[in-house]
Amino acid sequence: MASANVAHIIGNLRRQSRLAGPILRALGQTAFARFPNVSLNERLAMLPTQAPGLTSPITIRWNRNHVPFVDAVCEADAAVGLGVVHGHLRLTQLELMRRAANGTLSEVAGPAALDVDKLLRLIDFPRATEDSLAMMPAATQQWVQGFADGINAAASHSPPPPELRLLGIDPQPWTPEDLFAISRLCSADYAWRVWRALARLRQREGWPGIWQAVIGEADGETLKEDVTAPPELGDLATMFTKAGSNAFAIAGSQTESGAPILACDPHHLIMTPTLWLIAGYRTPSTSVWGLMIPGLPIFAPARNAFGAWGGTNLHATSSELVDVSDEPLEERQTTIRVRGGGVRQADLRESRFGPVISDTPAFALPGETVALTWMGHRPSDDFTAFRAMANASSWNDFLDALDSYSLPGLNMIWAGKDDTIGKAVAAKLPKRPLTPPADMVTEPTVADAHWSDVLTAKALPVETDPPSGILVSANEAPTEQAVTISLYFAADHRFERLTKLLATGARWTLDTASQLFFDVYHAPSLALSQAIVARADRLGVNGAVRNALADWDGNYAQDSAGALAFALTAHGLLEQLEPAASNPAVSQFWRPFDRLRVLIDDASEEDLNRALPAVLELASRPFHEHGIWGNFHTMSLAHPLSRLPWLRRRLGAIIFPIGGSNDTVQKAMHAYSAKASPCTFGQNARFIADLSDEDATFASILGGQDGWPGSQTLFDQVDDWRRGHMIQLPFSDDALTRDFPHLTTIAPPNA
Repeated sequence: MASANVAHIIGNLRRQSRLAGPILRALGQTAFARFPNVSLNERLAMLPTQAPGLTSPITIRWNRNHVPFVDAVCEADAAVGLGVVHGHLRLTQLELMRRAANGTLSEVAGPAALDVDKLLRLIDFPRATEDSLAMMPAATQQWVQGFADGINAAASHSPPPPELRLLGIDPQPWTPEDLFAISRLCSADYAWRVWRALARLRQREGWPGIWQAVIGEADGETLKEDVTAPPELGDLATMFTKAGSNAFAIAGSQTESGAPILACDPHHLIMTPTLWLIAGYRTPSTSVWGLMIPGLPIFAPARNAFGAWGGTNLHATSSELVDVSDEPLEERQTTIRVRGGGVRQADLRESRFGPVISDTPAFALPGETVALTWMGHRPSDDFTAFRAMANASSWNDFLDALDSYSLPGLNMIWAGKDDTIGKAVAAKLPKRPLTPPADMVTEPTVADAHWSDVLTAKALPVETDPPSGILVSANEAPTEQAVTISLYFAADHRFERLTKLLATGARWTLDTASQLFFDVYHAPSLALSQAIVARADRLGVNGAVRNALADWDGNYAQDSAGALAFALTAHGLLEQLEPAASNPAVSQFWRPFDRLRVLIDDASEEDLNRALPAVLELASRPFHEHGIWGNFHTMSLAHPLSRLPWLRRRLGAIIFPIGGSNDTVQKAMHAYSAKASPCTFGQNARFIADLSDEDATFASILGGQDGWPGSQTLFDQVDDWRRGHMIQLPFSDDALTRDFPHLTTIAPPNA
């Protein structure tokens, strides 16, 4: 191995893989006892033989993992084929996302989702649908319509998925309007989650000081933020307000092959099925392999014949909260149908800036009238932008595509076959000054000034072919900002770690680069752990927890006792030191590691010396109970509908140990707690491409391709996922014939 750091990562990965197989095999025997097992061939037999919208027959090739590759004579036919793929693999997921986008979850979940639907109706994700579809060129309109036609073909040919049958749901035909609404749901602003967390603090005495601390006015830096929480039914509505990812490009000067390598691993809520599927297509003019979000006719990350691309969520603040207490308001009423409870009426208020968001419990701001203004309420044509990315033959083509892109804000990275690598901020953003805002809520005159001018990608930070030969993105703040892009960037831990690993001077290969997905080292945790051990030694405190901390190497590996000891100690210190804090914690999920460092820095010697012996003593019981990090830190793959009592026993779940933490490259977020609880957010897909070889593209997703309960391919990738194995995605005919032997031919109607 070229790098000792990378070798260490591989060693951790190998140790973890030894724990995976037996656990998964045991759980897999019972996971689907309540639904019939369905083989790959049985599922493929459910595919339609004809589809409306086709001009010529298409062929879909499938591998053993249910991964499709569509062969079509034109782009419009390829769109139909991709729609068939989405409808076949993820129809229930598509239905839930459509309901979340339109605020009709109560029809499925009953009164438990009523408040969620009120919020969704108020936000009104489909608001800009008509104008956005109208501004699309004819080719994009044809692409989107074809994709909807394909979903309908798949849905009408096979029986509804069993969970939809149990719920008595007969999915309605899909339209381009539905696809656009889902695209806006997926564009939900990262800041909304932050504002929801802050709303409960806004009425507290000393709010101005709290706000200044949040935005970093006191120390000259904006808050580096990460908020997550245990999933609830409402996560169907807000699943995309929390998004992360890592991405990097390595120039040919730094690779063994002499051609660039691009890698990306998205981070989202952990659920079954996952929020990604793997797919590809080919026409006479275009060939693409990549990851897709169900219901969206786009690819990212992906690769074509000329380059590869990926990105991370920018955490861009594409919204603003505006005080509309002195503004004229309009009222409208909406009818919400509730499963088992008839219909409910909800009164909604609107301002010229947007919906009055303070009328909902989620954004409770007592005594205030506050509206949400959001870029997503303005028309935009992001489908065309993504189609242009898929057809880009150079970095300049790719940058041109980004310049027309709107939201969600992304850090996008390109690696071209011509050895050009580039990074750009892809977003449309209001032109806000760099001066920190005086408050979370903006005055109308200030908001008018901000939104009078909107910036696009070419006016935002762009970097091309750096001397280092590497580009990294990990939700970090751009190095150069002429305007305020966000107040809530992620911490720099992952960005700094990846940059350091990639700058070793190694000649990278696809294998060595892919091992970076599994890095679980966190230097700041190790440094803090060593300081805790030194203080314990000065106090004469011994025991198993102290010893595990002393032996820890800073890796959150599954089999690490030190990682468990540190997490338990961190939890205890947070509980002990929080009561004396000068400013209240936003939430227990608000970057707990950095919160702990602040509390330790602010605490007196007396407080620390008093707290630490008690903390280590209290940590000893859960430490002895669990022993290693993987017994405490687990991941649960559960269907969102398993939260419904009448489906919980039918759907089941798989739980397995996982390495990583909140701040490691292999992201697997957790609250600091004395009780074990499954990770709910983290790395859930991987993609990597070596531009030296048309067949050197690989991907994997956490779970499997199929969303059908009992399917052979619902969880078939989990074992490989945990071992680091990935699925090859080739372009050559020989490799496609070898690895994708299952063929489905779909013809135009009446052909």
